[in-house]
Amino acid sequence: MSEALFKSFAIVGAGPHIGIPIVKAFLAIGSPILVIARPTSTNTSALPDDDPNLKVVRADYTSASEVSAILRENKVDVLISTVTFIFGGVVVQDVLADATKEAGVKLFVPSEFGVSPPAAGLTHEKHAFAVYAKSIGLPTLRIYNGLFHEFVPWLAALTETGKFHIVSKGDMPGSFTAISDVAGYVAHILTTQPPSRLLDVEVRIEGQRATLSEISALYKASVPVVHCDALPTEGVPAADVRTRYQQGFDVGRASSGWNPDTKTDDAELASKDNSLWEGHRWLTVAEVLGL
Repeated sequence: MSEALFKSFAIVGAGPHIGIPIVKAFLAIGSPILVIARPTSTNTSALPDDDPNLKVVRADYTSASEVSAILRENKVDVLISTVTFIFGGVVVQDVLADATKEAGVKLFVPSEFGVSPPAAGLTHEKHAFAVYAKSIGLPTLRIYNGLFHEFVPWLAALTETGKFHIVSKGDMPGSFTAISDVAGYVAHILTTQPPSRLLDVEVRIEGQRATLSEISALYKASVPVVHCDALPTEGVPAADVRTRYQQGFDVGRASSGWNPDTKTDDAELASKDNSLWEGHRWLTVAEVLGL
C-alpha cells in the first residue's frame, strides 16, 4: 500500500519575501493552505481575497496554547515557518515548535531558506532551533537554497549606493535560487513526496552556482564594481550582516552544499535535491533581475 501524502498545510510568518510566495505557490496548484498571521500584520493584504483554498486567521506567536488550538482545529499536518531572521523572528520558533508538538502536527518546516547554519556565529539561532526541535521529538524538514536571486542587489549594497560592492575578491562560488523557484519547490515536495522522504531531512537546492564577480559582470558595466573589506555602513541597514554573509563566499559558506561541521563545500551536494521537482527549469540570476 502506498504511503498517504500530507493533506493539510499552514504557514506562519507569511511576509513579502518568501512567505507570501509560498502561499501563492500552494494556491497555484489548488492546494488549501491556512495562513496564521500576527494580530497586527498587514502582509495578508497581498493575498487574494476570493480563493476558496485560502483561510487566514490571526494569533499571538508567543502563545503556544493559542497557536496549538488553531492547528488542532484545522487538523494541520504540516506547519511552515517563514519568520524573518534579520528582524529577530526566528527566536519565536521554540514557542511555535511547542504548539506544533502539542497539536500533533506531523512535520515542522523551520525558517531556513539559506545555507546550513553554524552552531555559533551568523544565523546560529537557526541551528539552536534545530537542536531544540530534535530534543522535543518534533520532526523537521530543513530547506537550504543559498541566497535568493532577488537579494543580490541588497547583498552588494547596490540598492542603497548605486555601486556593486564585493567584499574581498569575489571569486568563490555560492548558491543562488529564485524566490519563485523556492516557493514552488516547497509546495511541490510537500504535496507530492511521501512523509517518510521528508521527516527529519535536510534538502539542498540551487538555481544557479556563481561567484559575485560573475554576477557583477551581468550588469555589463552599467554600475561601478567596488572591492572592499567591508560594506559601507552609512545609509546601509544591516551592513554588518551583509558583510559577514559575503565573507562566507571565500570559504564556501555561501553554498547550499556547505557543511558547518566539517567546514567544507560540496558542489554536487548543493543541488542534489533539485531532482525532487522533476522537469522543472530553474531561473537564472540574469532572468530574475532583468539583466
